[in-house]
Amino acid sequence: MPSNVSASGAARCERPPRVLLTTPLLNGRGGVSQYLCAVRPHLQHDVQYLTIGSRSGDENILTTLVRMVHDSWRFARTLRQGNFDIVHLNPSIFPKALVRDGILLLIAKALGKEVLVFTHGWNPAWDGRPPRYLRWGFRFVYGQADAFIVLGNRFKQRLRLLGYDKRVFVEGAPVADELLNDSEDESAERGTTVSGRFNILFLARVEKDKGIYEALDAYSVIKQKHRFVSLTVAGEGSELDAARQYASSRQLSDVKFIGHVQGAERCKVFRTADAYLFPSHHEGLPLSVLEAMAYGIPVVTSAVGGLPDFFEDGTMGFITERRDAEELASLLSRLVCDPSLCSTIRRFNRQYVRGHFAACKIASRIERIYVLLRGAADGAILSTK
Repeated sequence: MPSNVSASGAARCERPPRVLLTTPLLNGRGGVSQYLCAVRPHLQHDVQYLTIGSRSGDENILTTLVRMVHDSWRFARTLRQGNFDIVHLNPSIFPKALVRDGILLLIAKALGKEVLVFTHGWNPAWDGRPPRYLRWGFRFVYGQADAFIVLGNRFKQRLRLLGYDKRVFVEGAPVADELLNDSEDESAERGTTVSGRFNILFLARVEKDKGIYEALDAYSVIKQKHRFVSLTVAGEGSELDAARQYASSRQLSDVKFIGHVQGAERCKVFRTADAYLFPSHHEGLPLSVLEAMAYGIPVVTSAVGGLPDFFEDGTMGFITERRDAEELASLLSRLVCDPSLCSTIRRFNRQYVRGHFAACKIASRIERIYVLLRGAADGAILSTK
């Protein structure tokens, strides 16, 4: 703890910060839900969770407005009744979430609370120079936040373009205990192929911007060179039926669409994969890439979100700015043809994820940010840039 905490804050410093953390439905399939479910068992501070946001997929404009008013009222009532030091909000930088959490932020500041905003996603339409109206509105509302957490340095830069000039912390995504424990049982030295095959995994929502068609095109190219490769597509989405038809129209053999997987089935999918292909168009920090690495799987990915901050090309797999089929197939082929390289990558990836992205480590770093925020409120200097 900093030594220059004021006397008025001494009593508060004798106990851990009390935090009100807003969450979506924690049994949902979204990235924020997965993130919070992974870190929740490891948060040692006094944290109270408050569910906000959509409770179903069939809301209309009226029910959305009613729900937002009710959530705001519950939020204000909870703040008044609890002795909270910090409010931790979890929006994405999309219009609906920005409005919803902006209202909560203004309520929290009106009640004298420190506010930490963790942005988990970003509207790709706002890359580069954001619209003037957005910059003005963002500075007016979110400029009151005491600190931000983002999933990559490029998102920190975008916050600066929006006019935010306070502290921004860059943090990773947590790999859940269940998956880490299961992957511990996997041999890092397994053969390059399973039953004489090389299985490529695509695990994400089946949407255009997740790169499903780029993945199928790349598979078509590599299948012509290596007949023993196969492709598993795990996930649901609006493009699932169209993607199946696309694979059928191109007469792609050995392609399996297995739908959404979770729990033990998700672990099984990773255990049977020899390479992970992720040509997404935009991301925060894709958890599925970290999960694949936890199993030691070599990754071929586009350079999206927070991945360029840590991903070591050639050491963890391959990262590229391109998403064309020939480029992706060429990188996959290097893995197919070099069992020794795959073995080296497996050992490195498993160790790296455990050292940097275990849920307990992420939770510990978030709690340090809580302590720093409360210290700043009591007169200390928030020294982490």
